[in-house]
This record gives sequence, C-alpha cells and structure tokens, in this order.
Amino acid sequence: MTTRKNPPFSVDDSINDDNNPSSDLSTFQGCLKRIRDGEGSDGMLWPEENLSEGRRQSLARIDRAAVAILTAVEMLHAASRCESVATPNRHLDEGVVEGLFFACRELAELVCREVRPA
Repeated sequence: MTTRKNPPFSVDDSINDDNNPSSDLSTFQGCLKRIRDGEGSDGMLWPEENLSEGRRQSLARIDRAAVAILTAVEMLHAASRCESVATPNRHLDEGVVEGLFFACRELAELVCREVRPA
C-alpha cells in the first residue's frame, strides 16, 4: 500500500544468507522484532519520523491489515465469480468463504481501533 524510496537493507545482500551481519533481517527473532517495531506491509519501517514510536507502530499495523483485507476481498471476489460461472465441484468450500468473511471483519475492526488517536 505504501511506497518507500529507500529499502531497509542493501539490495545486493541476500536476507536469507547465514553470513548476513544484519541480525534484524537474517534471524527469525530479528524479523519478528522488526515487524513488532513498526514494519509496514512493504517490509520497511514507517517513514514518518515526526510521529511518536507508538503511532508509527500503529500505522504500520493499519497498513499490514489493509493489505490483508484487500487480499481477502480479492479472494472473495474470485470465489464469487467462480460460483457464478463454474460448476459446483469447482466452487470454494462454504467454510473457506465464511472464514474469509470473518478474516475481513476482524482485520477491519483492527484498522478501526488502530486509526483512532490514543
């Protein structure tokens, strides 16, 4: 959803390389910490530095949730289209469709909570 000018790491370095000295990109714990510290859907920290750290983390959560909602809604759209043109044996299972609706609802509620100022 967002576009960043500068990547958080050198594009020449492989983030899957065990010899990568950047522990925030090459270890599970490092990646998890970056996500919790405010990494947006594009893998970069929130760019607005004039905001509080908590607000930057909140905006990154909103960004990730919005991308997840978009993905789930696109899947629901494809399921709906498939249901209207495909034979019943090619439809998505009803439980999968319901799960996608619940995922969208939960993600939208997260966005609503996070977008409000503290």
